[in-house]
Amino acid sequence: MRAPRSALGWALPLSYVSLSAVALGQSAGSAETGGSEAAEATQATPGGPPVTVEVVPQPAPQVFVPGYPQPGTVLDAHLPSGSRAHAPGETDTFDLHGGSDTGSKVVTGTGEAILLEPQLGSGQPMVVPSIHVVKQGDTLWDLSGQYYQNPWNWPQVWSYNPQVKDPHWIYPGDELRLRPGSAIQSALASGAGRGAGGTGTGFGGAGARGQGLTPGTIVLRDQGYIGDPKENVWGELVGAREDQMLLSEGNEVYMLFRPGVPLKPGETLTIFLPIRKPPRVPGGRQPPGELVKIIGTVRIDAYNEKDRIARGRIIESLDTIERGAKLGPVGREFSVVPPKQNRVQVWARVLTSLTPLVFMAQNQVVFIDRGEEDGLVAGNRLRVLRRGDTWRRNLKTASRMARDRVRIDSRKNVDIESTPLKGDDEKFPYEVVGELLLLKTERYSSIALVTQSRRELVAGDRALATVGY
Repeated sequence: MRAPRSALGWALPLSYVSLSAVALGQSAGSAETGGSEAAEATQATPGGPPVTVEVVPQPAPQVFVPGYPQPGTVLDAHLPSGSRAHAPGETDTFDLHGGSDTGSKVVTGTGEAILLEPQLGSGQPMVVPSIHVVKQGDTLWDLSGQYYQNPWNWPQVWSYNPQVKDPHWIYPGDELRLRPGSAIQSALASGAGRGAGGTGTGFGGAGARGQGLTPGTIVLRDQGYIGDPKENVWGELVGAREDQMLLSEGNEVYMLFRPGVPLKPGETLTIFLPIRKPPRVPGGRQPPGELVKIIGTVRIDAYNEKDRIARGRIIESLDTIERGAKLGPVGREFSVVPPKQNRVQVWARVLTSLTPLVFMAQNQVVFIDRGEEDGLVAGNRLRVLRRGDTWRRNLKTASRMARDRVRIDSRKNVDIESTPLKGDDEKFPYEVVGELLLLKTERYSSIALVTQSRRELVAGDRALATVGY
């Protein structure tokens, strides 16, 4: 017997048609009588046993628009909990303590360890050990997040480990200090003064990282110096694997070294570039040598002693690096320079900065024309002095009209008078417009950080180191 066809032309079994009719009828009956969501109906089919049909309510139809998320999708689920929208009454964990609602932590100190105690909840305090042995995959960022619940605290962990030259490179088996203490003072002191390459001119700081720092201490990594541009030059960067002009961290480079260089794979060298001679300023001394700018660090991966060609990777870039940059064991480190009282009175002149700026200001590095030969040492502070009326001095180089001013109290419509310029600016008292802290002293020059500036500093400004300051 052939199966009947539906209105659409499809062949449907007779039993399916009967059951569908019964289901529809029962569903309508349930709606009218207010029956349960799932109702049962019994219908006898011709020539067969009774059939029980269970009616299951269907969900309401949903409209899906291509290109838009499905209804009910949490649009900010990809964000940290602290950045998501919250309904009234919901709490925000701020992504602390593994995403639980225990709140922030309080850091407390003991004689032997640092404890991280949950403010809320009953979790046990977490003890930060004094030593962590580096495992494969460890980073200072991860260790700081693991032990201090704050990965942004990694510079502090690095400060406890002066033996780590580059925070991006720690190796399995290394022992890292996770907290300061009296037991590590000698280790910290012995680590000062070592930089990339481990030999050559090291910019040793006064003091060691991780110790209790004197107020006003400056921690800054070397950026350049004034000296012989040919000293400590082992080789030159001559090529790169990548087809690009400007190189930076991550680029594979080729280097050519001079004969007899004791080079070995794994060694790190400083990338530097002589840029210009120190300028002559009125009343100042021109130190011998050139300004040398440190622009990065390279790691040697392979070296062909016969051809004197090495292959390596740039692991740090402070500026764009190009072919022709010099390579050598110019030591680099974070110099820790606490203030030191001046033993001598010295007048100096501000010469320039690494970048040839017209104006210099706070937190910039500058060079002065006095150094070890004049009795200065790292940590000495100099006040930058200036006298005279700067605005009045500018009038002397401006047009005559710049001196004109309107007399407000005059009855005339426009009563103009000229600003008087009496007196001698050079006889005005000195005013302090800035302060310098010496980071490193050479024989005839020093590099300093501008720690304060009330006015912009310019080349030729006078700086004074007074005894006892």
